[in-house]
Amino acid sequence: MSSLKAVTAIGLGVGALLITQPRDPLEAGRSAESTWSESGLQGASARAVLCILAAVALLALRWLYWLLFSPLELLRAPEDVGYIAEDGRTRAQAANEVRRRRKVGDLPPVYPNGWYRVLDSHMLERGEVKNVYILGEQLAVFRGQDGKAYVLDAYCPHLGANLAVGGRVFGGCIECPFHGWQFQGSDGKCVKVPYSDKVPEVAKVRSWPSCEVNKQILIWFHCDGEEPQWNLPEQQEITRGEWVYRGRTEHFINSHIQEIPENAADVAHLSRFVYLQFNHGFLFQVGPGVVYLQFKHGFLGRGVIMHCVTPVEPLLQCVSHTIFYQSNIPPLVPKFILKVESIQFERDVMIWNNKKYISKPLLVKEDSAIQKHRRWFSQFYSENSPRLQYQHDTLDF
Repeated sequence: MSSLKAVTAIGLGVGALLITQPRDPLEAGRSAESTWSESGLQGASARAVLCILAAVALLALRWLYWLLFSPLELLRAPEDVGYIAEDGRTRAQAANEVRRRRKVGDLPPVYPNGWYRVLDSHMLERGEVKNVYILGEQLAVFRGQDGKAYVLDAYCPHLGANLAVGGRVFGGCIECPFHGWQFQGSDGKCVKVPYSDKVPEVAKVRSWPSCEVNKQILIWFHCDGEEPQWNLPEQQEITRGEWVYRGRTEHFINSHIQEIPENAADVAHLSRFVYLQFNHGFLFQVGPGVVYLQFKHGFLGRGVIMHCVTPVEPLLQCVSHTIFYQSNIPPLVPKFILKVESIQFERDVMIWNNKKYISKPLLVKEDSAIQKHRRWFSQFYSENSPRLQYQHDTLDF
């Protein structure tokens, strides 16, 4: 939007110059009165046309630059896709109504154990703080002056201020915006209370295990607080800079997390990692929330789409597709691939948003892969994995 405003301002400025300039540059030395009387509005319409053409040309150049060089970023709001607005309702109203009335079924635990994407690396600058809401928790995500990303619970144990709203970064610590308490990103311990000589031993916030790999910041969740049980594979081409960021799409899905990868049930095997080869590429799934879709084509080049599913709430998933592609391939190619992926993905969003989870589905023998996938996915649940809590309201007469 800012670039559009700049283009408009430039176009208007050019038009103003064209309209107010004398017809002959040699007449520029005449008095303002003489210039106005002789030029008046003569040729004003032609200059106005030139103004419009200049603005259109600048807009066309901006669009061409975006098409050829800028990443594709398609970010959908929760109500944008997958709902039908009827009878004068807005999409937001339709979405809220579906969420209230839909039967959800007998659900598995809502937060499987595993790695989940929080942010892309380029979205968090050195010394910057972001407030992120995932897994039903408010988190403070910040990058220390050492360049390392940290993830802490957002609420200060002193009086409950949100560290991510107005908090500042000092070294590898974040400072509370309320009373200035400072907490280390590495372990969440409070290291400074500006008006006290002693820091309470119990003063700390939860520090989430995190990693930054493939230009993404991810956190580890385990219902029992266990340490990470596997590492995410590093894409060496991204680390070396041979593959560069070409865009991201983001959608919000009103469903259980298990429903989304179940579409690709035929990729399931009995391990934490899933591998499927296809023409010009392969799919590689790591845990419940991260999938790598790699492309390898003799003419179109090589790259990867990282498909990440992160639970926001028990029945709300943030699904992102981030593409990295060969730097020497025109950006138009990966942007086209990502756009096609987005179109295909959005065809299923309405189904996910409105369906009921059936724990014991009626299947035929050709559906056997669905049960294999569910068995594979169940390894990420533990005895204490959180489940959706129902509240039934009754009306007694």
